[in-house]
Amino acid sequence: MALSFRPLERSDLPRLAEWLGAPHVAAWWRERHDVEAIEAKYGPRVDGIEPTDVFVVEADGAPIGLIQRYRIRDYPDWERAIKVATVPNDAVGIDYLIGVPTLIGQGIGAEIIGEFVENTWRQHPDVSAIAVSVQQANRQSWRALEKAAFRRSWEGMLESDDPSDEGPSYIYLRHHSAG
Repeated sequence: MALSFRPLERSDLPRLAEWLGAPHVAAWWRERHDVEAIEAKYGPRVDGIEPTDVFVVEADGAPIGLIQRYRIRDYPDWERAIKVATVPNDAVGIDYLIGVPTLIGQGIGAEIIGEFVENTWRQHPDVSAIAVSVQQANRQSWRALEKAAFRRSWEGMLESDDPSDEGPSYIYLRHHSAG
């Protein structure tokens, strides 16, 4: 399966709303998923107004999910929330989802994460680490991170206003090694 990442476009927003409303995603992405809410949150990202790069994950040319990256320092509230994990100042955060239910549990998540990490190192050579917050109960997600060479650096309750951060969390880091 050939994976690729293309920038999110407005024409993708209805599909993203469907993915975010799917039970296997909504359990972890606890946000409104109606088209208006999706437009309000992701429209500024599509327009380049907000500093988060959002991509549609494609497998053999078909859209299967979403992945995004952002410099943690661009979001001071989030930077404060994850400082407990000793995340480097130049770190990038990523979030991801597989929207197609039949692809869950197939090992594709680790492959997507791994390829996106390599893409991030190429696009942003100044970044020393990538950080991910994941709910402890979301075993499939944190196992995918481990398979993609991330290491657990912290566990506990995050001080965050984001409903997706409610409950015990892990923070995973992957450091960029030269060579």
